[in-house]
Amino acid sequence: MFGDTMLVNGTVFPVANVEARRYRIRLLNACQARFLNLQLYVADARPDGITYNIKGVPVNLPGPNFTVIGTEGGFLPSPVTVPNQPFDPLMVTNGLANLITAPAERWDLLVDFSAFAGKSLILYTDAPGPFPMGTNLADFCVAKGTTKPGYGPDTRILMKFNVGAANGADLPLAITGTDLTAGLDPFINPPGVAVQTGVLNLPPGVPVRQLTLNEAFDSLGRLIQLIGTDLPNPAIPKSFGQAFTDQATENPRAGSTEVWQIANLTGDTHPIHFHLVNVQVLARQPFDVRRYNGAPLYIGPARNPDPTELGWKETVKMHPGEVTTVIMKFDLPSVPFEVPGRPNTGGNDYVWHCHILEHEEHDMMRPLVVI
Repeated sequence: MFGDTMLVNGTVFPVANVEARRYRIRLLNACQARFLNLQLYVADARPDGITYNIKGVPVNLPGPNFTVIGTEGGFLPSPVTVPNQPFDPLMVTNGLANLITAPAERWDLLVDFSAFAGKSLILYTDAPGPFPMGTNLADFCVAKGTTKPGYGPDTRILMKFNVGAANGADLPLAITGTDLTAGLDPFINPPGVAVQTGVLNLPPGVPVRQLTLNEAFDSLGRLIQLIGTDLPNPAIPKSFGQAFTDQATENPRAGSTEVWQIANLTGDTHPIHFHLVNVQVLARQPFDVRRYNGAPLYIGPARNPDPTELGWKETVKMHPGEVTTVIMKFDLPSVPFEVPGRPNTGGNDYVWHCHILEHEEHDMMRPLVVI
């Protein structure tokens, strides 16, 4: 379900008064299904502050860039600057820095308002829904003729920042890789180097699981999303997917390290969320979905993760027609009480799932049992 009006901290079209200085912003995409492609524009005199060209792209002056310093799992190895970028499908696969944000993804950002005193800035998104193909039925804005300037419904305008004079100077800012990585868990693999000249090099000796994201139909003929292994499920025709209630197939040992290669056989990008563990994204590689029969037939070179994905992640965008490779270590938390094990295995119960609400509820979630 795609709604027609955005909320920020529970408020419709809020306005925040800020000083002309640097701010740290922590942002969560709490939409149930809608992706975001974040941009900042200087508001003009129109009632909603945005003027579009004939292609539906804002012609306003760009606001400040975003400096990304962290994700859900902590700081990045080094800061990443992301300019204001109208959505282009190539952003999904070109490997450049972007702020395409799936449901449940989070950013730790620096935004410098110092050059915009006396101006207003619009926080804007134009990511299609469903992502990445989209439909006009889910896009409400002046450019599509679905609303009047200054009124809702509108799914592109998130909020406004009114920038006033600063009451003092910003503290000096110098961020280094050493500053950001101090105190962080060590990476299993050096970030962003698993792919060399289009070839993925997996860490030697680490077990690899082959997994799938699937679409099928339930007993009532409704589209259903599933997670599965690379083995066909005879109970679901033409699918490798399994129900949440099927026997657990992902049973890593406590303290072990594994690589998961997840082939997306669907038409949507899925934000896959892992309970218990943070992961490193190692690579993405396109494959021929129509000819998938338990093993991907790759049709292009592998690529490293986007610069904004080089840290620890707990929610990872997995694009259609790609195999996404992640690595993780299954360390159980230390707690001052006894945790009962799973009755039939003695293992520790977690899940991994798509974080689009309708998908995880029907039925894109599987048990993850650490033994």
